[in-house]
Amino acid sequence: MLSVIRSIKNTFAIANKTPPEVLSLIPDYWKDSEKDKVLIKLTHVCRRWREIFISRPFLWTRLDGKNVEKTKVYIERSENSPLEIHLDVCGTWRKPFLLAVPHISRLKTLSASRGRHRKTPALLPILVKHFSCLVPLLKTLRIDLTYDPPSALPGTLFNGDLSSLRKLDLTAVLPPLSWRGLENLTIFILSNAPNRETMLSHLLDFFESAPRLRNIELRNSQPTASNAPPGRIISLPNLRELKIFSGPSNSVLLDHLSIPFGAMVTVVFSHSTAISPIPSRIPDTLDNLHNLSHITAVNLCFDPGRMVMRLNGPSGELHVRGSRECGGGRHTGTTQLLRFVNKFDTSRCQRLRITRYISHPDLSTPIVTCDVYQLLLPMGDLETLTLIESHEPPFILALNPNKNPDKIILCPKLEGITLHFESSRHQFHIHELLDMAKERASRGAKLSVITIICVEKCTPPKEVIELREHVSRVECKFNNVLAR
Repeated sequence: MLSVIRSIKNTFAIANKTPPEVLSLIPDYWKDSEKDKVLIKLTHVCRRWREIFISRPFLWTRLDGKNVEKTKVYIERSENSPLEIHLDVCGTWRKPFLLAVPHISRLKTLSASRGRHRKTPALLPILVKHFSCLVPLLKTLRIDLTYDPPSALPGTLFNGDLSSLRKLDLTAVLPPLSWRGLENLTIFILSNAPNRETMLSHLLDFFESAPRLRNIELRNSQPTASNAPPGRIISLPNLRELKIFSGPSNSVLLDHLSIPFGAMVTVVFSHSTAISPIPSRIPDTLDNLHNLSHITAVNLCFDPGRMVMRLNGPSGELHVRGSRECGGGRHTGTTQLLRFVNKFDTSRCQRLRITRYISHPDLSTPIVTCDVYQLLLPMGDLETLTLIESHEPPFILALNPNKNPDKIILCPKLEGITLHFESSRHQFHIHELLDMAKERASRGAKLSVITIICVEKCTPPKEVIELREHVSRVECKFNNVLAR
């Protein structure tokens, strides 16, 4: 009787007023690493909660293969719901995994890897033995063969048919990938692929068999040589994001892909002659990046430790990020990056941002005025120019019609220039800035605003006051205090 009374009283608790349909969805928002532990605790709160959570089979589908009793309970409570199997071949994996083998036909997610201990059995033979059957519900597949001998996945795996697969994540797997029925695959991740010299044609074949790919990520798996006909171009009509992490970088793969409008391409490479005997470089050509036919914004960052290029087009972006190591007392890549931007159509570029984080000025390669001129020359629609810690005056000199090589007005639509400095010691090259503003105003290209930002509080030099005669508005921000 007391138990019944406590149960009735418990039904009026605020926590028990939550509808069962809502309560059972809460575990979906937990991290996978914590889901099992908290799920068991939820069944111990009260009788009602226990009945609710046990009666929801989809909550008991994650089999981590670490405990026999736990695996039995999960399989029983999952009923006929699709399963997630996380196979880690190390420790006491065998008995829990064998309990799950009879239920492989309802497999939804498989994540398989192996420990590095020498006595641990190889992963690939286990996969071939137990997963050479049809798995019509498989949507996510992750296989890591890092500690196996270099191997390719046989076509008999999963009966060679992955028609329901949505995400494929492979590590240290040799091409080719000879499965059929990849028409529903949308996410592909390939990491640390061995034998990259001969993998280009295999990758192209794979992309051709998966026409709905939306996200592609290659980590240390960029082909280093071309073994495909030069005219072979693979169309990826649904591509939204392509990420390539490689060192050194090249354009071998990109030269064979047709990147659609709206796709974002990220190229991360190691620009270091100290790390690799072959000097790395920015890709020579990116002719298939049609989404960047007209650049609207350019963002360049030069730093002793890295360099970043970000190009924004009307329907897509290209990111190139690289690290640069010191070699021969100099840093390289400044001129190379400036000239690389000229490979694209920047006639419609409206915003240009240059960032120079110079920790060691004596080690940095200066920006050359002639390269700046070539960068600015096609930017007829440029409206704003932002220079952050760019202490050299080549940009200001190039914008001065009297001092650029062709004595013309570069960027005739330029309205605003922002100069941002960490220290007042550099004095903003105020004389060059004044001469440039005066000359442009005399030729009918008067600037609307010049903003000078410095984190140190100082008195603006008298030349800043003189700028007001040739610029519509001058703003000086010293120590976050604005003065006009």
